[in-house]
Amino acid sequence: MPFVDSNGVKIFYEVGGQGDPLVMVQGYGQYSYMWSGLPNEFARLKHRVVLIDNRGTGQSDKPDAPVTIAQMADDVCKVMDAISLRRASVFGISMGGMIAQEFALNHGDRLINLVLGCTTPGGPNSIKPTPEGARILFDYDYLKNMTPEQRSREVFGFFCSEEFIAGHPEALKEYHEATMEYPTPLYTFARQAEAIAKFDTWDRLEKIKAPTLIIAGTADQIIPFKNSELLAQRIPGAELTLLQDKRHGFFIEAMDSTKIFINGFLMRHAGGFRS
Repeated sequence: MPFVDSNGVKIFYEVGGQGDPLVMVQGYGQYSYMWSGLPNEFARLKHRVVLIDNRGTGQSDKPDAPVTIAQMADDVCKVMDAISLRRASVFGISMGGMIAQEFALNHGDRLINLVLGCTTPGGPNSIKPTPEGARILFDYDYLKNMTPEQRSREVFGFFCSEEFIAGHPEALKEYHEATMEYPTPLYTFARQAEAIAKFDTWDRLEKIKAPTLIIAGTADQIIPFKNSELLAQRIPGAELTLLQDKRHGFFIEAMDSTKIFINGFLMRHAGGFRS
């Protein structure tokens, strides 16, 4: 299996498809299996898709050690180095969108296009989760008293609407199986929560040069879509797409719309960053 060493931590990655490179970075406590079928959709649209398990998740090493969002952006670079990929478009969701912002700011010469999904600039200017969203993120006592099936159902309910879950039971089943195959340790959630709490790009966002698409659902209780509006205001020339009534897992519930909007953006900006 493909791994790369990133300062003593093994990072797992997968590559599929051929064409323009697209690196996909998952969010808080999540890993590459939780993209559902979206990577395959991008591969069919002639993208070379690179999936990364953030440190602490999936098949990557899971050290119980402090970590920063910038370090996880460095991990992305290590994966790109391992496959001799000089530049790529990067699509990150939630915490993965924070990683993508740091990648754009710290490794801008390696970025073609930037796609930020359901994410935030962090810091005091950001819009906080709803109380219900905060509980599902950070109340470990609340979650640990549930069975694994109950936890998956509770979390997935913040990703997709009740109507979608009722009509697509296989999506919930797939999510639960992914959480059980490579469980994320509780300490990883705690370490990543520490990293998120320290994350703040507000004063640096104007330095992002890559063409940027920001996409989110308007019913997101975990990272309210107003954060996406703030990002669009701060990043020069950024495009904003809001998916009405979609939740934090818009990329699952509205997969067709997501791939159409993102693929169209990547095709329009195939040349990369602005001068």
